[in-house]
Amino acid sequence: MQFNNAEEATDLDYEKAGFLSAADLDDPSITIVDFVRPDPISINQFMQAPSLLVLLSSFSLLSLHSATFDVLLPHLGQSSSQHGGMGIPCTWLGLTVLIVRGFAGIAIIRTIPRAVERFGLLKLYRTVSLIFPGIYLVTPLLAMLAASSESCAAITSTVAIFVKHAFSGGASVLVALLVLNTTPDAFSAGTVVGMMQVANLFKALAVAVSGASFYLSSEYDIAITNLALWSCLALFGATGAGLAYFVRERPSVERDFPSEVLCWETCFDAEGAAYDV
Repeated sequence: MQFNNAEEATDLDYEKAGFLSAADLDDPSITIVDFVRPDPISINQFMQAPSLLVLLSSFSLLSLHSATFDVLLPHLGQSSSQHGGMGIPCTWLGLTVLIVRGFAGIAIIRTIPRAVERFGLLKLYRTVSLIFPGIYLVTPLLAMLAASSESCAAITSTVAIFVKHAFSGGASVLVALLVLNTTPDAFSAGTVVGMMQVANLFKALAVAVSGASFYLSSEYDIAITNLALWSCLALFGATGAGLAYFVRERPSVERDFPSEVLCWETCFDAEGAAYDV
């Protein structure tokens, strides 16, 4: 929006100008000028933004330990709780995971919007990231304590699977919201979402961890193998929680994006005060 500067206008909208102007409609005091928007921010410029790189790294570790748990679940799930497994019968494991995922999805829909409104997006993401190492450490311990009763051990492990899927799904939603916050305009949102999908490819390393588990199970005792797998999951989760501490909710000018790649506009409120955004 520009006042009394018709000579610099590139595309005038007289209908809007006459509507907004209190003067004569034939000679409005307000001139509407449509400026050409700048090009979307390139991938190279996004790769130079520290806040986005930290967020993508945290998301990569989240995807890695979440996918690793899912890949190792057939091995850890059917292992005896006395050996550090979860004690869930193999015939019931698939149906159990299906039902648990459904309830976890309902829980995410119900709780994430309220939790974000109450605690804030960044604080909630950091808190959820801190929970994952505890899940991977407490789950085998609780299963071993309940090893005297197979049904009790199976119920405890099922609850642990539900908690893991609920928190991992909720964390993915929070990361998506944080990623969208890093885009200064809607034109660059597609680029950032594409970079998020590329970072998600690190979960393919979960297959390597699964292959290593089968190799170790043939060379070492099953209890030692399960302990090593739980420790690996806890390590991935702790590293992701450490990176989440450095994640920021929004990018900053100059530190993340140079001012020349941004589009600055002036907005006027009803009182006539001007704000640059």
